[in-house]
Amino acid sequence: MTNNTATEHAPLGVGIIGLGGIGRIHARAIGDLPNLGEVRAVAHARHEALAACGLPTTMRRTVDELLADDSVQIVAICTPSDTHADLALRAIESGKHVVVEKPIALDAASGRALIARADALGRTLVGIAQRRYEPQNIALAELLASGALGRPLLGEVLVPWYRDDAYYRAAPWRSKRDGGGGSLANQGLHNLDLALMLLGPVVEVTGQSATVAHEIDVEDATTATLRFASGAMGILATTTGAHPGHNARLSVITTTGRFELDGDVIREWTFDVTAPMSGGSAPGGGSDPLAIGHAGHLAQWRDVLGAIAAGRAPRATGQDAVHTAEVIAAVYRSAATRMAVQVETVTA
Repeated sequence: MTNNTATEHAPLGVGIIGLGGIGRIHARAIGDLPNLGEVRAVAHARHEALAACGLPTTMRRTVDELLADDSVQIVAICTPSDTHADLALRAIESGKHVVVEKPIALDAASGRALIARADALGRTLVGIAQRRYEPQNIALAELLASGALGRPLLGEVLVPWYRDDAYYRAAPWRSKRDGGGGSLANQGLHNLDLALMLLGPVVEVTGQSATVAHEIDVEDATTATLRFASGAMGILATTTGAHPGHNARLSVITTTGRFELDGDVIREWTFDVTAPMSGGSAPGGGSDPLAIGHAGHLAQWRDVLGAIAAGRAPRATGQDAVHTAEVIAAVYRSAATRMAVQVETVTA
């Protein structure tokens, strides 16, 4: 890493594009890491959003001004999903490191193009994957990777969330497939991503989707089967019609036992080895998209800022985010064609 790094006495400057609900979570996380980073510019930010974050109106910039600001080394993209890839590419071309809210792109080809350009320019590109930073999930991944829990056979992901009609009316992109909406792409992504962290890359999917609970243009219920490169199999189900909204659940069955995560709490553990300490501190997003809190974003920003300063790779990489996007796109293709779809494996 050459330019755009920080010393321990010089926090990295962050520019946030999009200061809506999720952008404010990013601002709060960065504000809790004053020795590592600080917000220096914002774009697409209303006055009340700036005030809620304790940021002065003098920080407001146009996107072009933010990208040209030499005090900004990292750009956080927190805008609607269908704008992510274009803004990320512009930020990379401007010489910035980039953190992109989910999804990193609406299709894997665009995501891979971002990775290639970031690599060519020596920039760090990261997709937000806060569930990869929850302590119990890190411990579970290490136990699975070491073989201490046996060989994984089956993974199950259930995301039974609820979003009312007002949620979709508030932001039209949420109800459109080409806008990045859908119970899988918009709500199920992080728990699918966690399954990929625990069980590795997926090589084939079959999928079905339907709109059953809302009058919207995109699915609000999706089911899929997953074939992992390891040989393990998986089941995935998501919806935004499960009133009043319930915790996401993820379970893994191996040759020696089973565990189940209910939100971030380990509810079942049948292995002989000691279970990791459960979380219990991260609220779920079952009925409120902003009820996730900022602990996961805080942990990821701590890692990203430290990684850029040290010239190392962060725990969650751009390639991880692109593979998740590819699996989601494959599920939708399978649902449309009623055929199994092969997935390009882009993770190591």
